[in-house]
Amino acid sequence: MDKQAIRKLYLQKRRGLNPEQVAALSEKIFQNAKTLSFDGVKYLHVFYPMTGKQEINSLLLADWIRSNYPEIKLLLPKSDLQNHTLEHIVWEEDTPLAMNEWGITEPENGEAIQPQLIDMVIIPLLAFDKAGNRIGYGKGFYDRFLAECRQSIKKVGVSYFNAENLLFDADEYDIPLDICVTPERIWEF
Repeated sequence: MDKQAIRKLYLQKRRGLNPEQVAALSEKIFQNAKTLSFDGVKYLHVFYPMTGKQEINSLLLADWIRSNYPEIKLLLPKSDLQNHTLEHIVWEEDTPLAMNEWGITEPENGEAIQPQLIDMVIIPLLAFDKAGNRIGYGKGFYDRFLAECRQSIKKVGVSYFNAENLLFDADEYDIPLDICVTPERIWEF
């Protein structure tokens, strides 16, 4: 299957989840994510779940990090919708947030951190394969972001679904995951 077909299939699978399933699966992913090592992480890039898209509730992990690792600075992306790039803003509990025209909740302003300083990124996924290749919404925001990061950044995907067996039609711009957290297990690549 090509990326477009896989993207369509997994968008359909995700749309089929009801709010109770989303909450239960998000909780399982969160419980598994808590077992990851956050040693040496100073800057952790997370995402804010999009309303109505059945995205994983990443706020569970963000709140837990704030309570258990107060030294870690959480970062939220702020999208440049014209260039399909991301800026990485320190997300304090009082950072003002607003929804952009694509329905993504983002910081209105704040301190921007350069991608080379980020130690770990939590990446929302539609699907991934057993080699760590990932499929998102297809706009390339995370591909461009990860290309700006240092090679040692820990790339952690989160997915409701387990890995596909077949490799996607990855291209030279695709940067694979190091880890993917699902409700059932943690995949390492």
